Amino acid sequence: MAATERDQLRDVLIQLRRRVDDHFAAAAERSPRDLTCAAGCAACCHQRIGVFEVEAAVLREALAELAQRDPDRRARVRRQADDPAAQQHCALLLDGRCAVYAARPLICRSHGLPIAVEGDAPAPRVDHCPLNYQGAAPPPASVLRLAAVNQPLAVLAALWASDAPSAPIRVELAELARAADPTPSLSC
Repeated sequence: MAATERDQLRDVLIQLRRRVDDHFAAAAERSPRDLTCAAGCAACCHQRIGVFEVEAAVLREALAELAQRDPDRRARVRRQADDPAAQQHCALLLDGRCAVYAARPLICRSHGLPIAVEGDAPAPRVDHCPLNYQGAAPPPASVLRLAAVNQPLAVLAALWASDAPSAPIRVELAELARAADPTPSLSC
C-alpha cells in the first residue's frame, strides 16, 4: 500500500477519533454530574487489550515521540509491559495516567460513555461504567452505538492490512509497550 493511501486511512481514523471525542464532550456537557470521568480516573484501564494494526501504527509513533521527549518515562512503559505486578492494568498506564493519552485507541476514547451494544435482544443493551450515571439513566443522545465505531474501524483495519494478509489481526498494547522504538532517520 502506498504511503499516500496509508495517510488517507490515518486521516479517516483521526476523523473517527474526533467524532468519538466530540460525542464524549457532548455527553459530559449534557450530564456533568452523572458522567464522572476526569483526568486521573483510570478505572477502565485495569485490563489488557489489543488493537488493530491501523491504531497500533499510531501508538508506535506516539511511543517513539515519548522516547524522544521523555526517555525515562518511555523506559518505564517498556519495563512494566512484562512486570508481573503491572499485569492487571493497561501496559500504557503509568502513575494512573495514559502515557500516550492523545494517541489512545478508540476503545479507550469510548470508555465511560453509555454504550449501546446490539445483540440478540430486540433492543440494544446499554452499558456504562458503574461510576457513571449512578443516580439517573443516561440521556439517549449520550448513548454511543458501539457498531457506529466498530464497523468503520473494522473497514479501516481491513484496508490497512490489505497488503499484509498474514499479519496478526490484533496487536496487544503490551507488545507495543515492550517494543524497541525506531531509530530516528537522519536527513541531510
